[in-house]
Amino acid sequence: MELVERYISAVQRYLPEEKRQDIGRELSAHLLDQLEAQQDELGRKLTNDEVAATLQHWGHPRQVAMTYVPPTPLVSSELMPAYKQTLIYVLGLIFLWQTLSSSVQLLQADYFKIMQFIFQLIFGFFDTAATAFLVVTLVFYAYSASGVDHSWLQSNRWRVKDLPPVSRPWQEMSLTDLLTDLATSVFLLLLLWPSWWMSAETLATTRVMLAPELQQWVPWVSTFLLLAVLANLWWIIRPYWTRLTLSINILLNLVFCISFLSLWSWSTVLVGTDNPLPRLLTIDDLNRVARGIGLFAGVFCLYEVGRDLYRLRQLLLKTAS
Repeated sequence: MELVERYISAVQRYLPEEKRQDIGRELSAHLLDQLEAQQDELGRKLTNDEVAATLQHWGHPRQVAMTYVPPTPLVSSELMPAYKQTLIYVLGLIFLWQTLSSSVQLLQADYFKIMQFIFQLIFGFFDTAATAFLVVTLVFYAYSASGVDHSWLQSNRWRVKDLPPVSRPWQEMSLTDLLTDLATSVFLLLLLWPSWWMSAETLATTRVMLAPELQQWVPWVSTFLLLAVLANLWWIIRPYWTRLTLSINILLNLVFCISFLSLWSWSTVLVGTDNPLPRLLTIDDLNRVARGIGLFAGVFCLYEVGRDLYRLRQLLLKTAS
């Protein structure tokens, strides 16, 4: 049948050359068997239109070829979880760094332009993120195509006894929440210690700084921020809530709640330096924003303390029963 031959030839064009003949013979046998069965059922020879309708039902030749030889993905299924997690970490760090960079440039500008800050943040992030996405994808593609054994990524040594004691839906930690908390802690650490990431020349041009009364608390707050970073890194490895992890989170959030609400209670959080602020921006404006952020963050941490206390009580009641 001419239509069948044309259809098989079209399918073969989408196949690797070394597999065209074998798959073509197999496909031809399937099609001819189906057409012969239809002829026996009708008791007559099929018309060209009926043959065309049967072939049309099989689908586009490209789709049929893909059922025999599925396309090779850029990243293999074994590497896909690690690929996704790497992208999330890299993009989160890029966004954190871009926020810090844009904020510093905003304060160093001669004019206060909030829209310029927003556009710089958005376009700067996407510009760097596109490059990072390409690099990470190429690295994982090269590793996938190398043929190296990926079995080390799979948990072959797992034991049933090591499975987490998770019985409630909320005990599974969200990766997004963990990364957000981690990025927030790192962001606050970098804000408190600009000398870690700013050059001496850039530091000399800063226009605001913490009030002297608050600077004495920086080492103490930084200690708890470092503990929060370590806790979040631990929870990324073991992402589920237990009595221990809830207790640690309650303690950390309680400290942060007190710190943020204390920040809100201070009338002067930031003071100016010898370098003038951008036009249309005053130190009072910055203090109002800083105190507002302190109030919002303090209330949010207080909510998390209450939520985790309720969850801890649920786990304690379950243990007691």
